[in-house]
Amino acid sequence: MPDNNVSVTALSFTEYVMSGQRGRINIVSEQRGMYLTSDPKVCGFYNPIRDAMRRAVNSTEPETELKKAIMNANRTGQPRAFEEIAAGFLPWLASVKATGVPVEPATYRAGELTLKVRPHLGLRKKDGSTYAVLVHAKEVPLTREAANVGLRILQHTISDTLPGATPMVLDVRRGKAYQMPARTNLGKLDVLIAAEAMGYVTHWKLSGLFESVRAV
Repeated sequence: MPDNNVSVTALSFTEYVMSGQRGRINIVSEQRGMYLTSDPKVCGFYNPIRDAMRRAVNSTEPETELKKAIMNANRTGQPRAFEEIAAGFLPWLASVKATGVPVEPATYRAGELTLKVRPHLGLRKKDGSTYAVLVHAKEVPLTREAANVGLRILQHTISDTLPGATPMVLDVRRGKAYQMPARTNLGKLDVLIAAEAMGYVTHWKLSGLFESVRAV
């Protein structure tokens, strides 16, 4: 991947935003290794449970769909992670009373950083309102700042992913959904995203440089 065209998912970028200054080099190094590897075992840890969640939203037995993913988990840490995700997701799904709708992929460019945006869930409530949902599945709780970044990226791409939908970011282990606060200064948020994108690309390039030095 050319250094002048760094491309990661919107969710990976939000994880960078919430990682704090000390953890940013480490998280970018991990993400860089994941995106550049040809080994499928390095990535896709949460894919089975996210697939199960997509099936669950249109199932009459959502618990069964998540239980299948838990039973088939075969990577270190997956069973516990999937159980915690199911424990947060199922009560939340019951409370929102929504069914699934298709979503489409999109991209958002912030300087030299291209963000791949594909909501993990598209939902429709009984009143007809729709939601495009990014799902944060990791053990570390999602911060409001990181959620706002994810929400703003969804806002920028909603006409492509699910037109007319409301963006949502779900911290699934805690069953906590975030929507954009009405009084958010979107201009300042865009500036923050631009600055964080510059930082991400810089860390990405430095990570590659350190790897080159170690290889010599």
